[in-house]
Amino acid sequence: MKDLSTLMYVFLGVDIFSIAVLFLMKKVGSNKIVYNAIGVYMFVLCILALTDVPTSNIVLKIIAGASFIPGVIGSMIREKDFEKGRILIAITIVIATGCLFMI
Repeated sequence: MKDLSTLMYVFLGVDIFSIAVLFLMKKVGSNKIVYNAIGVYMFVLCILALTDVPTSNIVLKIIAGASFIPGVIGSMIREKDFEKGRILIAITIVIATGCLFMI
């Protein structure tokens, strides 16, 4: 159990760092490679949340599954509206991490 809680705090640290890059360092966050790397990390969090939530907790399973929608929209909207895209990605990261902490 100690290893799992340590892993969750690592995820929390990476979440805070990636959201800080998106919001505080706009020039770095708007870079295509950095933005796509944060998007890949977001999808890893979503998949991890979806697969680790037990099927007995159907509400959390639906929330974890629905977190893909703003993530996909946020990743694809980058070229048209960077502000909305980074907000959607940040919301998806927060929801997926919240689901992982509620397990």
